[in-house]
Amino acid sequence: MQKNVKWAPRHMMATALMLSLAITLLPAPASAYATPEGGQTAIAASDYTFSSSLTGGTFVSKLINNTGAAAKGHCILAVYDSEGRLAHCEVQPFEAAAGAGGEAVFAANPDDFPVPAYRCAAYCWDERRIPLADAISPIPVITVLPVLFERGQWAPELGEITTHTPGGGSTWAYEDGLIRIYNGVPASKNVAFRFVFENLVDMRGYDAVVMELEEAPTGWFGGVLRFRIDQDACWAGEGHTNIIRMASGTNVNVGGMVGMSAGNWDLERLRGVGGLPAYGESVRIKKIYLEGDGAYEPVTINSDARNLMDIIPPRTGNTPVTSITSSSQYAGTVAWSPSHETFRAGIEYTAAITLTPKPGWKLDGVPANWFRIYYPTGGAVQVAHGAGSGALTHTFPATKEVVPYPEPTQFVALSFDDVYLTDTETLVDALDRLGIKGTFFANGINLEKAGTHPAYKRALDKLIAGGHELESHLWQHERYDNTADENVTRDNFKKNQDLIFALAGKDARWSRIPYASHGTMSLRVAGEFGLTNLRGLATNDWDFPNSASRLVNTVLTATGNNSVRDGQIYVCHDQPGQTNTVQAIPEYYHELRSRGVGFMTISELREHRNFTALPGVNYANFFQNSAAPQVITINTQPVAPPAENLVQGQISGSLAVTATAAQGAALYYQWYTDTAPADGWEIIDGATGAALALPADLPAGTHYFYCKMSAPNAPSITSTVVAVTVSAPAAG
Repeated sequence: MQKNVKWAPRHMMATALMLSLAITLLPAPASAYATPEGGQTAIAASDYTFSSSLTGGTFVSKLINNTGAAAKGHCILAVYDSEGRLAHCEVQPFEAAAGAGGEAVFAANPDDFPVPAYRCAAYCWDERRIPLADAISPIPVITVLPVLFERGQWAPELGEITTHTPGGGSTWAYEDGLIRIYNGVPASKNVAFRFVFENLVDMRGYDAVVMELEEAPTGWFGGVLRFRIDQDACWAGEGHTNIIRMASGTNVNVGGMVGMSAGNWDLERLRGVGGLPAYGESVRIKKIYLEGDGAYEPVTINSDARNLMDIIPPRTGNTPVTSITSSSQYAGTVAWSPSHETFRAGIEYTAAITLTPKPGWKLDGVPANWFRIYYPTGGAVQVAHGAGSGALTHTFPATKEVVPYPEPTQFVALSFDDVYLTDTETLVDALDRLGIKGTFFANGINLEKAGTHPAYKRALDKLIAGGHELESHLWQHERYDNTADENVTRDNFKKNQDLIFALAGKDARWSRIPYASHGTMSLRVAGEFGLTNLRGLATNDWDFPNSASRLVNTVLTATGNNSVRDGQIYVCHDQPGQTNTVQAIPEYYHELRSRGVGFMTISELREHRNFTALPGVNYANFFQNSAAPQVITINTQPVAPPAENLVQGQISGSLAVTATAAQGAALYYQWYTDTAPADGWEIIDGATGAALALPADLPAGTHYFYCKMSAPNAPSITSTVVAVTVSAPAAG
């Protein structure tokens, strides 16, 4: 997407003029500074002042005449598409009295252009065919509001669009150039429709994200703006007009939208957009765009980029890093002295680092010796450099001799959440080189892309064939706490379980409920699928500014239950561009193997620890039980009412079960029914008590019922199956 273009290069003027004049039949100057015809003298730079602006859909080119004589001329408005092709052109005359200003006004509403407009430029010259604007300065370029969605099309620069839905009875579709979304979830405000972009959008220089609706909704729970990988920012409240705008820096108190994290966007990366109308209502989205001119001044590199990415202290046998590519604020090169193909033992290596700010960033304002490098075992050290300078040097301690690793006596598990599949193959290759088997907690909405992307399928096939575990992160990456809709939660578990079975040939055994949002409801549902939830210990690799060495340092310096110990489970991530995690894997391996610690999958680790892990229960690791397992005891089983109470249309009576849990834990009930149990059971909506009143209108025939009971930290238990035979009413 065109960003921050304040001045076009001179060659653009010649191209634009040739294209424009082919339409308007006006002669083009021979060059940007053509010699005037008829022996006229060129215009001095002080003679005219040229400006252009876009306000309220109207493009205005203004020429201030600084000379002592009147001036006449023409301005051209040239509109370019996202690939730089001329898409629209208009010509307007202007007149300016001596010392006065002349304007050329264009109706430049992007809605009127034949294609979405990504850039508008004005070209201006006088009646003598001398290019006034270019005689003064390079041609100004004004950025039209970048349109993300319009007329049924997403901007191609966004890449593939992945749609997240609230589930339940919710639906969406493209209709008549609009997006129609319908909310079929009555209770949950935790989830929304989200249209997530493959390519992040640079937000700098824009004031707001605007969603234009075909009609105003009567209620709008929250428009979810996806900023950064880890953070949602939300519109809150109801009673909006058909324009919903979220301004930069908005800090929203989401009130009743339990489970949604709100916060300031970071003004850099937009991941996607979405929203949720009131229950039972549809909203049609007409247009989504960014508001502002896209112009911004470079800012000083900030603390997010203080830790130098990609650079890991020299270790004997490692290959020296020669470039820095992982920072969003700068790129860099690294020259090592002495220069060796791989690091050798017993040598103090010096790194000469040259940093180059990326667009929008500058080194001015960075203090001397401010940048730093993390050591896996020794914390951060500052790197020598001058104030505002990108020339850095650092000498590392002498490398050590290679020492064989001791046989491991303790074991840990590395696990990876999300599994976008974009970079999964690189991650799996890094594990395979070291013989580490990882456990991958995948979202089904990511896994299903393997069906249409050959590279993603190759990555997934390699993961499964390599002996790595594929486990459940549920279908969508949402919050499934006690305010979430239970049926939506169940659907997310089931869809993911079904897909994992289809891909790996076996059910997932472990789940990791996203955002650590597990509650009694979601754990109970997990237990229905035989899943044990594992929280694990966060490495915080999702925070991209955490360099690989800092990640390893965090793991090695943790204490107490977070320390490196037998049975520990580490939570890493498999997300697009997650280079710090891939770089950290060899360092995890080296530092932990040097301490007598080996690696296992989660299932292997549980067996090694002989740890009791119950379905429907959450565990942080395999050495720390938060509570002794509960035991549920059924005291009385359900019994069918007598036959005289089971006549069609005259049914009375109920089924009941009584049970207790150790230590008085709360019990949860769910009744199931079917007429042919071999074909599968159906959940009875709302039947969540110890007793079930039989519907008076049950049709004649045999109906089967049973109740499943669960409790926190306890395996679920089911009652006996009861056959209820309903007879037809007597004839006559």
